[in-house]
Amino acid sequence: MPQTVPPGVFWVDDFEQLEVNPTKRLLLARKYLPLPAAFREAASALRAMILSAARHGADGDDLLSQLYVTAAQANFLLTTPNVPGVGSRYDLAASIPKTIWQRLPMPYAAIGYRHLHLLTHTDCDWLVVAWGEPDRHTTARAHHQAVWDACVAEYKRVY
Repeated sequence: MPQTVPPGVFWVDDFEQLEVNPTKRLLLARKYLPLPAAFREAASALRAMILSAARHGADGDDLLSQLYVTAAQANFLLTTPNVPGVGSRYDLAASIPKTIWQRLPMPYAAIGYRHLHLLTHTDCDWLVVAWGEPDRHTTARAHHQAVWDACVAEYKRVY
C-alpha cells in the first residue's frame, strides 16, 4: 500500500513546530499531500498569504490561483469517502503519483467553484471578483473522469 507519511511520524507534530508562518506551513502541507488535512492546511496558509498580500498592496493573483488549484485537486482526489471496488478514497489517492494529479489542468471556467468544498464563501467571492463567474460548475473529478477511471483501474490491477 502506498504511503505519503513516513512510518512513526505523526504529521501534525511537524505543523506544531512552526510558528505562525503561512509560507512554511504551505510548504509543509504540500509535503503531506494528499492527506485531506494537508489540503486544508495548504488552503488555510494560502488564505493567510492572500490577506497579507492585500494588506501590503501586493498582487495576490498567483496565490488565489494556487488556492483554487489546491481546492480542485482535493476535489479530484477526495470527493467520495469510499471508491466502489477499491475502498478508502485516501488509499486510492495515495496510490496516484503526484506527477499525475498535480499536472492536471484545473480551468476555473470549466470547473467553477460551487463543488469545491475546500473553498469558503469568501474564497468564492475573491474568485468571482478576480475572474468573473465561470461558464459552468462541476467537480474536478467529473472534469477529469477519464483520468480518474484509469487510476481506479490501475489501483485494482496492482492492489
